[in-house]
Amino acid sequence: MGNGFGGWSDPGVTQKEGTTLIELTVDHLRDAHGIIGERPNDAFTPLVLVPQGAMSTCCCCCPLCYVSIPEGFSAIVAKFGGIVEGDMDDGTWSPGCHCFSPLLSVDYLVSKQLVVFDTPVKDVKTKDNISVNLDVMILFEIVNAKEFVLKMGPAKLDDLLRAAQEESLRQMAMETLVENIYDLQGSNTKHIAKELNDTKFSGFGVTIHHFTVKNVTIHGEIANDWEEKTLFEPKASMQRMKQKFDRQQLNNDEGKQKLREECDNVRMAAEQKTEVVKNTAIKETAQVVAQTERDIAELEASRDVEAQQLLTNSELEVSKLNSQILGLEREVKSKTQAECGKIAAEADAFAKQKDTSSKIEVAKKHANGKKALGEAEGEASAAFAARRAQDSELKRLDILEQMVLKNERKIATSQENTVSMSHDNAVVTQVAQQGLEAMRAKLAEVTTTSLFKIQGAPRQQTIR
Repeated sequence: MGNGFGGWSDPGVTQKEGTTLIELTVDHLRDAHGIIGERPNDAFTPLVLVPQGAMSTCCCCCPLCYVSIPEGFSAIVAKFGGIVEGDMDDGTWSPGCHCFSPLLSVDYLVSKQLVVFDTPVKDVKTKDNISVNLDVMILFEIVNAKEFVLKMGPAKLDDLLRAAQEESLRQMAMETLVENIYDLQGSNTKHIAKELNDTKFSGFGVTIHHFTVKNVTIHGEIANDWEEKTLFEPKASMQRMKQKFDRQQLNNDEGKQKLREECDNVRMAAEQKTEVVKNTAIKETAQVVAQTERDIAELEASRDVEAQQLLTNSELEVSKLNSQILGLEREVKSKTQAECGKIAAEADAFAKQKDTSSKIEVAKKHANGKKALGEAEGEASAAFAARRAQDSELKRLDILEQMVLKNERKIATSQENTVSMSHDNAVVTQVAQQGLEAMRAKLAEVTTTSLFKIQGAPRQQTIR
């Protein structure tokens, strides 16, 4: 069989009422943590695990020479049925990895956890011979795994715990009256745990830490009777307290009503007094407002008179200042105009003086220039004679060219003009062109001669 945490086998044990301690067979060491602390089939509490396999394997399922003992367990290792001592004080093997011979095997894993053992004990007789049911919780721990496995085991521990707790509870109940039986719930039972450890469990590697009665139940009719008997006095006390409360509430209501009436009277008196004070304050305020308005009106009238007087005086002062300003403006304007006329006359006189001086200078310069030009022309008259002749011939040539080249002009002899010959006479035109060519040749000769003369004149002057 198996569950969500690992593979385990059915323990084959009959479930008992309450907690049932068992020894459980698991498939492998690695399934231990998934099983311990759980309740297989919701019925059993495993204390000892018997693993079918312990060796670790590699990826190809080959066994390795080491085992990994899980934390929280004491491991008992055997070789051919004999126990092999481990490194712990009780002879078990500590958690962790250990080198492991194939001849060794992990036979048992014993839990180191604190285990809760919870079982009811029914029909326990009290001191006054009344049957009650008690539910007890025992918290124990396995401190010596090897002694526990070899001497007792989970099944025997289960039986011994049930017998021990029943014996202790019956003894406690026989010493207690039924009216005090509920006092056993949560009472101090350290002496019982000590007695069980010293007398019954010390030699089996088990230590009991707590022994607690967690629930007490009395049968129905007896419980109801005792409940009525127990609650009679509280109910009577509650009734007396309720009557006292009702009486106090009535007194409080009367006091509240009286206090409310007194407060209403005080409030109305205060309201009347407040109304009188309010009317008096309104009257005084109205008088103050009227007096203030009268004073404000008088002050405003006085202010208006003073303002009008100040305005009149200001206008008079402004008129005086305006007249003074106009007089000053006329005086300054007349002085300014006089100064401007004087300056303008002086400027005109100065300008005329400068103009006359400049004209005199210009005339002097012209005269000097003409004098220098005449002297220069007189000295260079021989040199410029050819130049003047050339210019004269050029002007004459230009006139002839203008006369010949213009289409609308024709040259005619005096005889043609006299006899009115045709303007298209080719002979006359030919003669005129020949004459023009002769004149150009002559002009070129004159120009050449003039150039030679002009170029030779300075040289002759230098030689002189």
